[in-house]
Amino acid sequence: MQRLVIDTNVLVSALIQESFPFRIIFEVFPDKNKVWCISDEVFSEYDEVLNRAKFSKYPGFSFRAEDC
Repeated sequence: MQRLVIDTNVLVSALIQESFPFRIIFEVFPDKNKVWCISDEVFSEYDEVLNRAKFSKYPGFSFRAEDC
């Protein structure tokens, strides 16, 4: 089983537009042979960054962020 850590910038990019980071998050991770590994510290960073007001201008950002 492959274990992966996703950088916060990759996660934000995936939620803003359907580019390569989007494919990483939404196409690679449904593979049962891959596990998304995060620590409490990384989760806190995700939470803090994804809740920044500047990202609310992107359509669907908040909705997609809730799914992560």
